Amino acid sequence: MNKVVFSSWADSIIDNRGLEADKYKDAENLGIPLEYDKHQIKAFMSWNGVVLADGSVNIIDMLNAYIKEVARLSCGQCSVGYLGIKAIKAILGKITGGAGAESDVQSLKRLAANVKENTRCDFCASAVTPVLDTINYFSDEFDKLITGKGSIPQSSYVTRVTAPCMAACPAHQDIPGYIELIKNHRYEDALNLIRETNCLPGVTGRACVAFCEAKCVRSDIDSPLAIRALKRFPADYETNGGIEAAREKGKGGGAKVAVIGAGPAGLAASYNLARMGYKVTIYDEQSSGGGMALVGIPSYRLPKNVLDNEVDIIKNLGIEIKYNIRIGRDITLKELNAEGYRAIFIASGAHLDRESDVEDWGKGYEGVMEGVEFLRGVNLGQKVAPRDKVIIIGGGNVAVDCARTCVRLGFKDVTIVYRRSRAEMPGRKEEISAAEQEGVKLQFLAVPRKVLARGNSVVGAECIRMELGEPDASGRRRPLPVSGSEFVIEADMVISAIGEMPDLSGLTGGSCVNISKQGTIEVDDYSMQTGEPGVFSGGDCVTGPATLVEAVAAGNKAAKNIDEYIKSGSCKPSDMDKLATVLNGIELGEQRGMSVIAQRQRQSPPELKMADRMRDFSEAEQCFTPGAVAQEAGRCLRCYRVMVVAQT
Repeated sequence: MNKVVFSSWADSIIDNRGLEADKYKDAENLGIPLEYDKHQIKAFMSWNGVVLADGSVNIIDMLNAYIKEVARLSCGQCSVGYLGIKAIKAILGKITGGAGAESDVQSLKRLAANVKENTRCDFCASAVTPVLDTINYFSDEFDKLITGKGSIPQSSYVTRVTAPCMAACPAHQDIPGYIELIKNHRYEDALNLIRETNCLPGVTGRACVAFCEAKCVRSDIDSPLAIRALKRFPADYETNGGIEAAREKGKGGGAKVAVIGAGPAGLAASYNLARMGYKVTIYDEQSSGGGMALVGIPSYRLPKNVLDNEVDIIKNLGIEIKYNIRIGRDITLKELNAEGYRAIFIASGAHLDRESDVEDWGKGYEGVMEGVEFLRGVNLGQKVAPRDKVIIIGGGNVAVDCARTCVRLGFKDVTIVYRRSRAEMPGRKEEISAAEQEGVKLQFLAVPRKVLARGNSVVGAECIRMELGEPDASGRRRPLPVSGSEFVIEADMVISAIGEMPDLSGLTGGSCVNISKQGTIEVDDYSMQTGEPGVFSGGDCVTGPATLVEAVAAGNKAAKNIDEYIKSGSCKPSDMDKLATVLNGIELGEQRGMSVIAQRQRQSPPELKMADRMRDFSEAEQCFTPGAVAQEAGRCLRCYRVMVVAQT
């Protein structure tokens, strides 16, 4: 239970002013943590109201600090919001400065009510909620200040700006910010803002799973913004010569840092470290940069030239990439330390297929393949003869990529066999739908148990039907075999795409880098440091197979921690880091009194015609046109959430 002096959060009023503490009414399900790591949150103010846990906080001073940050973010696209917030800021400054008049409070109330009712975007409409709450429930505090004609001493507060989409993004990109810039045709500024937290805008603009879109506020109005496709536009605009290509150079002169792996995590860490002034060298066992983005994502989703271009931009910061070098075979961690690297970041990814438990899988039959192996071969130009019938085992993105790749290679009959139902299928919904449009069949609630062969060639798989039981550790319902339901699917090729795992064989022997039972690298949750001093790790080799944007986020965090380690010799969370973690846990979806927003149809990027799409590996989804990108960017409600915290 939360004990507070006052709360208007989520329109549930708790007013304990004037009562003894033991008589306080509990604020149930507040959703705002009031303490963390021996610190107290004395007051919290944001889009959904005011929470006052300590009566010593001057609520009007806090409101003044809050509205200053709101005014900084007001976009100026509508006069109601921009001028209204500006006027509120001016009046609050006048009142807190000791020059307020009684009429100022009514002016504040009228202004805030007008903004809430008539502004065009969600930001200003929700931002004035604390203004109205403070006026409605703390009028006596205004009276004291105005009649006393005395200013109040300004206190310091912690301010944080987020949004539902930003909080959902592992890299916490400023999504409303870059969309606003795109809407105003400021593509170079938009791209620079994206690159502050994401060094691969063209890659993620095509292949990101878009956690942000699942939390878009417009979902409750019409449909979420096409955020992923919007991010792609300025990157493509740069590539096509609309703006000068990024030519940022690293500061240089700093300590040496080695990065193992040129995948998204390694590239992100290197990008940030080089911008900080470190001399970075990347070691990668492949012949080109990109990691799984290079070998695991088909070119109809991510053309190789897009990835190459973004790797080149990162290299231009002064980063050296040494290809065709495998850790453990060509160089060891000990040898890297001997070369004077002050820190090492292991970002070797998860490039191995998880071992299949299908009977007779390991007998070497012709026509049996692992999913990542199959995609790697195709992406690196190996010739694959099309088959009549292929089964792909699994329901994730690799399985769907394998299926759509088979269609383009000319396979006649392509079937994905998945042990759960469609609702539990982890692959991107858009990709699954596209696969079906291209003729891929989906066999749900079934799993192959045994490979069937004639001589040395695959002829099919014996399967069994499944039913769903109680949820397992993943939160999805556990698939259970149905006794006596065996059946056969004929096929001359079977591909297993049931998951990936890291290859950490190069780290064994003489290293303090510990490997978990799951076959991943063990690190400290905050610092990302392994058991070996100065050796950090992140991305898929730590988490297991995840997403592009999660790998980028890991690389961003690793760079920050490595910088702190080199400068101070340690890496521990500060009080601000701890508070940020607490604030990140606040649910941002619910809000009170959202203004009425007109419905507007979501724009979708154009796609190749089906006949052209299935002919080869040309990119299926095209870039927005300038007209469509402006329309889609114009749907953004700029759902920033300003949080102001008073703490001990």
